[in-house]
Amino acid sequence: MNKVRYFKLQNDGAFVAQIVIEYKERRTDGQGNVSYAGEWKSWYSTGYRDILQYGERSVDLVKDSNIPDGSQVRLHVYVAAGYSNPSIQQYIYDTTTAEQAVYEISGTTLNNYLTLVSYG
Repeated sequence: MNKVRYFKLQNDGAFVAQIVIEYKERRTDGQGNVSYAGEWKSWYSTGYRDILQYGERSVDLVKDSNIPDGSQVRLHVYVAAGYSNPSIQQYIYDTTTAEQAVYEISGTTLNNYLTLVSYG
């Protein structure tokens, strides 16, 4: 699974969107085996979160969130008055990497598409 520290969302849709990061905390047993929690938890940025049409916003998980290092993470886009959209890509959050996943959301409130634009 690829590592990530930053998420960027470009809103090309006819709606207001917000970045939500879903995560599963990493667990390690006495033998060093790694597993992840079964349920996704959600992290919401503080302050003004709306991304208007043709706007974009980035999140630095190190500076902006309290998500534990090593967690499994994915982007989930909240669409106001519409259908929210989770990404199919999942990553491992790593505080030491500079990797960024850039996404674009487009369409309408009830028929939107989330696409991975670039990773690196």
